[in-house]
Amino acid sequence: MANSEWKRDLLIILALSFPFIFWGLGSVSLLDPDEGMYGSIAREMAEKGDWVTPHFNGVRYLEKPPLYFWLTALTISLVGPSEWAVRLWSALPALGTALLIWRLGRLLYGGASGLLSAIILLTSVGVFRYTRVAATDSLLVFSLTLSLYGFVRTLLANGEWQMANGEKDRRGLFAIRYSLFAAPGPFLFWLGLALGVLSKGLIGVVFPLLIAGLFLLANGEWRIVNGRTANSKWQIANGGGGRGLFAICYSLFANPVGLVLFLGLTVPWHLLVAWKNPGFFQFYFVDNQFLRFLSDRAFIEDDVSVGSFAFLWLTFVWFFPWSLFLWGTWRHGLLNAGLAATPEDRLHLVVGLWAFTVIGFFFISPSRLEHYILPALPPLSLVVGASWYEAFRAAKPVASLKWLLVASAVECATVGVALILLAPHLTSEAVFTWLAEINVYYRILKEQGASFPYETVAPFVPLVKGLGIALLLGLPLSLLCFFLGKPRAGFVAVMGVAGVISVLVVKLLFIIEPHHSAKPVALALNTLARPEEAIIHEGSLEYSGSLLFYTGRQIYVLNGKRGDLDFGSGYPEGQGLFLDDGEFARRWQNEKRVFLVTRLQEPENALKRLALKDAFLLGRYGSRLLYTNRK
Repeated sequence: MANSEWKRDLLIILALSFPFIFWGLGSVSLLDPDEGMYGSIAREMAEKGDWVTPHFNGVRYLEKPPLYFWLTALTISLVGPSEWAVRLWSALPALGTALLIWRLGRLLYGGASGLLSAIILLTSVGVFRYTRVAATDSLLVFSLTLSLYGFVRTLLANGEWQMANGEKDRRGLFAIRYSLFAAPGPFLFWLGLALGVLSKGLIGVVFPLLIAGLFLLANGEWRIVNGRTANSKWQIANGGGGRGLFAICYSLFANPVGLVLFLGLTVPWHLLVAWKNPGFFQFYFVDNQFLRFLSDRAFIEDDVSVGSFAFLWLTFVWFFPWSLFLWGTWRHGLLNAGLAATPEDRLHLVVGLWAFTVIGFFFISPSRLEHYILPALPPLSLVVGASWYEAFRAAKPVASLKWLLVASAVECATVGVALILLAPHLTSEAVFTWLAEINVYYRILKEQGASFPYETVAPFVPLVKGLGIALLLGLPLSLLCFFLGKPRAGFVAVMGVAGVISVLVVKLLFIIEPHHSAKPVALALNTLARPEEAIIHEGSLEYSGSLLFYTGRQIYVLNGKRGDLDFGSGYPEGQGLFLDDGEFARRWQNEKRVFLVTRLQEPENALKRLALKDAFLLGRYGSRLLYTNRK
């Protein structure tokens, strides 16, 4: 790649990252559940200085590995606690993933396909939404992409060996030594594995090894022959032996530098946290990872999984609008890679296996949430980006993409008209069902028999109309540009649809913010509550985790041991923090002033259920009520 072209591509990716990744990162309060809890854990780590054992509300939190908390705590230590600081380490890994996809696209498909793939990834709905969520998933996606980028680089480097017919060749031996100790491919592969383990646990190892193993098994009958292609890629021919395959496996899996790097990054924390926290291995590995996959945990969570086919539908949703072009693009991935004649096409199999492994893994698991599809978005971006690059180079419209655009334009225009017509007649049940399809919190509410959590559907109506207009105009405009022989303009038109949807997503976040975030009630407590006056939260604290972030106070928990604090509550520091009805009643009737934050409305909340006197409602803050026992 020419230096000027490299700079141009990088500038375009960085420019697009501002509106699609970094814009509005700190404009919305931390949303509960989850975001507030993650931010509170990082703040507590920064303030207390315990970088081995994460704590939530002073209680040990061993559900997740520490990498996200380390990075966020370090950021908070440098710039102070803020929404921007808490979400930064969802945004930066997303940018890193886009840059890796840019490089992978160029390696596997050549030309501008890498740039197009990076743009597609950046502008997909799922990436835009989840870069604005404080979570570990973006780090996992980056780690997996880094590992597979290293794997592809290793395959390309091994293509320069001369190992045919079992001959021992000095150049081949030098190449093996170079791959073991100096080549970047194995180093990046193992670094990605280590970061994945520290981001999300064992799944950070399972996915890269499974994808790489399947690829090597699928190509086990190949061997590397003498000679190189003109562009210095590896040259593979059918034949017996498999010496080349052995060399590739050896350079990856028996790489002493890689193994030392992986063990050096992952083992110390696991040993230290196990030493300081008895019962860690049983809880963290067995219950939290193996049994979670089987949806058979001993420590019960409220999570409600999406169905298998709903999970496939969410793949379409989170990759929108580019998911419209998936059908027919798999010749750039799995479906024809095994029959391809060129080395580059054979490597496309990595992309196909990547997408199908992630989707298939969670499809068969009884425990799946909507964001579990995120690791599949990078390979999907690669195959769609390759298709659009093919259209850019073609002298006339590419048939497969042309008919995909025709079908997409007709479908989107039809759906767009329907949304515009139905928006004024929107019902609370329809909005509730739609929210439950894309967010586990609303599925939990529906399972618990809760009613629609908003006063009216009116704020949602403009969003539905806006989405309808974007679908009605965007894809037909792209189709028109395509038939006029301007595929680049057509690509930009689809980007425009992604941009409009991104604005609608931000507006949706502002609509749901008062219901989800505990920031308003926390700010009220900062004014009303003295340091010696207790604050009690009714129910699981993760549903109001931002209460800790914005107050910086330890909170007593009434009838809320279930969930993320269940395991940690058994350690000594958890004693006295978790109250039952009797303990709460005694505190409430004490002479000291106490505050109660509850999401339960009357008459379900503890004050009405226990018929306690001297209960003064100080205010309603979104979905939360604030009471005190003394005016």
